[in-house]
Amino acid sequence: MKAKILSTALLITASLSSSVLFAAPQDPSKSTNVKSTLISNCKEAATTQGKLASADADKFCKCQVEAEGRVTESQKWEIISLQNQKKDPSTLAFVQQNKKTFETCLGPQLISKLQSAAQAAAQK
Repeated sequence: MKAKILSTALLITASLSSSVLFAAPQDPSKSTNVKSTLISNCKEAATTQGKLASADADKFCKCQVEAEGRVTESQKWEIISLQNQKKDPSTLAFVQQNKKTFETCLGPQLISKLQSAAQAAAQK
């Protein structure tokens, strides 16, 4: 179950942009520092929605934006193609590697908090 939650989170991260995942108060495409704007938008959304404390949101968003940035357009197409075929993209080597890097970035404490939040949300 835990692996499924993290895999799902990573796949969402890999296949969608931060501006789609979070209500973007600033347009990253008009920013002079797109990465910083994506992190800021993510952090603002996570903290205002009460999902994460500020420090946890900062760490999560930095890791999330970094993970998203590592996925190439071609890799996104591979993920979408497998999803359209009703296949599991988590079997792709680059997804597994990005997941490991993402989890290492987050650390065990934040992973535990995210899993608890995901489980609580799933029960609602």
